[in-house]
Amino acid sequence: MEALKIVDPSLLGLTSEQYSSLGPYLWVVGGSLLAMIFAVVPFIPARISVVCIAIASLIGAVVSAAHQITADRTDLFAGMMVSDGYSAFFNILFLATAALSILASVRYLEKQKLEYPEYYVLMLFSTFGMMLMASTLDLISIFIALEIMSLSAYVLVGFRRNDRRSNEAAMKYFILGAAASAILLYGTALLYGSTGSFLITDILARVTTKPELMTPAYHLGGWLVIVGFLFKVAAVPFHMWMPDVYEGAPTPITGFMTTGIKAASFAAFVRVFISLGYGKDIEAAIGGRLHDVLWVIALITMFFGNVIALTQTNLKRMLAYSSIANTGYLLVGMIAAPHSEAGYAPILMYLATYTVMNLGAFSILSVLSGKGDTNLNLHDLSGLARRHPWLSFAFAVFLFSMAGIPPTAGFASKYYLFYSAIQAGEIWLVVLAVLCSVIGVYYYLRVIVYMYMRENEGLEKFAVPALAAFSIAMMVAMTLQIGILPSKMIAVTKKVVAKL
Repeated sequence: MEALKIVDPSLLGLTSEQYSSLGPYLWVVGGSLLAMIFAVVPFIPARISVVCIAIASLIGAVVSAAHQITADRTDLFAGMMVSDGYSAFFNILFLATAALSILASVRYLEKQKLEYPEYYVLMLFSTFGMMLMASTLDLISIFIALEIMSLSAYVLVGFRRNDRRSNEAAMKYFILGAAASAILLYGTALLYGSTGSFLITDILARVTTKPELMTPAYHLGGWLVIVGFLFKVAAVPFHMWMPDVYEGAPTPITGFMTTGIKAASFAAFVRVFISLGYGKDIEAAIGGRLHDVLWVIALITMFFGNVIALTQTNLKRMLAYSSIANTGYLLVGMIAAPHSEAGYAPILMYLATYTVMNLGAFSILSVLSGKGDTNLNLHDLSGLARRHPWLSFAFAVFLFSMAGIPPTAGFASKYYLFYSAIQAGEIWLVVLAVLCSVIGVYYYLRVIVYMYMRENEGLEKFAVPALAAFSIAMMVAMTLQIGILPSKMIAVTKKVVAKL
């Protein structure tokens, strides 16, 4: 009888405010369905109609989500989902990521002979899954959202269906992703069996009032859920899938994954992290060692990612290991968040700036790539500054930002993150993180050296697609704007995490 109350139909009715809160999701789902219809309508070029529908639906969703950043919190579907500033912030981030990735993909797909309309439909569905991950408060709903996001990504990774590397990457991502999902789901089952609730807001409340619920099964369930998320964010030693998958995937999809999917995983991870009682008196609920374990994982993730990136000559693999290192920096923020004045705000700012600079870098790689994603090694960039001065300048801005050099967004967000960790007393971890960042400066600047100080007379000048140029210019402007005037972004992130 208790289970019947959970799905009581009377709890699923929606008010006008709740319908308004669902606006961004309805825009994306509606755009996905409409794109599938127009993909098979005769006499209308599918590649034009589907792209226009996808961009229009994403713009509509951004406008709808922007109104919710300052709106009051709205609970949906008996508390299984929420519309608040936190979810609205991430929704805008995901929608912008999808839109910019689509702009970078149009000419790329034409060049690679991959002009299939389902590419854009899958991107919309994956974006929908990301949005759900940031807004759901129910462990089963988080799992479903994760699968909506991931299943679309599995297909997109293998979209170059006649390329062996792409096929291998898709299969590897699918098998290891399914294993991580199984771990997450098993942990969810153990947490439900221990507490009688899937709602992450209820789990902490129940074990707080009834400490006897903190059984060994509860401890194991908490650890399994954390391991599942650590895989999704590619923390060492759960990172093994990322370099091969990023190298094998089409370049715009690699950018889409390294920004959108990472941000979505962290968005859900933070909510679950809080629900497990980290930073509260109940931290002992999962053994009292969570801080120490994450401290070690953050350190080895930062160190391993940066050191292995030093040895890479393929730019996609180099940025994959760089992404692993950035996961370590974000874990530093999660460790420090409950004990610092800024809370989880530095994590949101870091994810936003990370999205801008990485998406810009991969948009440039999409322009530079040849048939089958060739021409993406270090030596292929030799003399790029002479052939394409503004493209080299844009790439240099993104690389300086990744290295954390002022006055870029990367410096502002990294400084904010490390400062909050110092406030939390994690001084040694910050010192080690800064040393790891210094390692990263070398391989970022090495790319700039090839662009500006090496010559390759065999390469000719080529035209940069207008849509890709527009998206790259936007991201350069955002990278510099956030770096020079970070106060507005800091204020927004503080506001959206205030009621977490």
